[in-house]
Amino acid sequence: MKQTYIFFFCITLLLCYSCDSSSRKATKEFQMISKGKVSLLIDETTPDFSMGLQYLEAEKELVFNINWATNSLQMYDLEDGKLIKSIPFEKEGDQGVGELMAFHVHTLDSIFLFPFRGSYFSLTDTSGNVKHKFRYDAPENHTAAFVHNISFITPPIISGNEIIFKTRPNVVSNYLEMTDDILAGSSLGFRLNLETMQTELLPHYYPKGYLEAGFKRFESSRAQSEDKLVYSFFGDHHLYWSESFDAPLQVVEGKSKYLSEKLPLLPIDRTPIQSQKYSFASSRYDNLLYDPYREVFYRFAYPDLDVETEDEVRALRNNPGKFVVMVFDKNLELLGENIFEGSKYLPLNSFVGKTGLYISLNNPDNPDNEEDRMAFELFSF
Repeated sequence: MKQTYIFFFCITLLLCYSCDSSSRKATKEFQMISKGKVSLLIDETTPDFSMGLQYLEAEKELVFNINWATNSLQMYDLEDGKLIKSIPFEKEGDQGVGELMAFHVHTLDSIFLFPFRGSYFSLTDTSGNVKHKFRYDAPENHTAAFVHNISFITPPIISGNEIIFKTRPNVVSNYLEMTDDILAGSSLGFRLNLETMQTELLPHYYPKGYLEAGFKRFESSRAQSEDKLVYSFFGDHHLYWSESFDAPLQVVEGKSKYLSEKLPLLPIDRTPIQSQKYSFASSRYDNLLYDPYREVFYRFAYPDLDVETEDEVRALRNNPGKFVVMVFDKNLELLGENIFEGSKYLPLNSFVGKTGLYISLNNPDNPDNEEDRMAFELFSF
């Protein structure tokens, strides 16, 4: 069941998403150092691959996990690894929240729940009682809020009576028909006024020229520090940042030395295996996370993998192979990057805590993998 969850997740990604520069030198020698391991004890209904994790520092260090199988959230004590509470939700009715896809914990009293489909979301707390349901119209030519806790993470930002969401262009009927002009005129997010339920697109757009040489997946991840909003794209070495949602984006170098100088394009005359190889085995960037405790950004990247057969490509769904964690300081200066070999970690199950960066050890090829625990290795400086 647990490996099936991983397979299902990869298929979900493909359905949801449809289908030259030099690096600045690191300012100093920099290595992430292992600080040991922690684990969360899970029950038989909970896969060891999470479909969504979030850390919250409260009276205790908490980790929230979403369980698609039971349409619930689980709250764990990170220190002792025990389940504090499981919070199930109805799919229909007055207390119904739909089929849960993602969540965002703003505070223990304000937990937002997002379904797979529809322009609505719900507000709850650790009691599990639905306090409010929000319905709105998606902004013109854009999708409704896209919230995902695993890949291309872009958490909602709550400020006063507004919430800011990631969106994607919704102009062409087929993802692969996107053009550079349409993409460059599409916003990366929108504001939603929680009182009037009116939306306003943000003046932050996809990079001009992103699709000029050919088609690339155009997914993005956004992270927020105290004074910066930073974007990372699947097929772009650069990082894009702004001081606010109303200020224009600026660009800085952000290339990993482990990735191809020229990032690959999706083949025009492609087979299904070539499409999967492009998505799972080619040089690309994924999550961008901010660490407020050390004031650094972590950019996850994946180098080219030498795979040829269908079995090798399919295996990457469960075992993503080697990956890179780049570390940038608060001014987006590259401090260094660390490469991790495959068959041990699941980088999509990573989160930032007070002590450092936690990366899942529940790779199915890891000989120390325990299916009754979510295990993480803790890295710091």
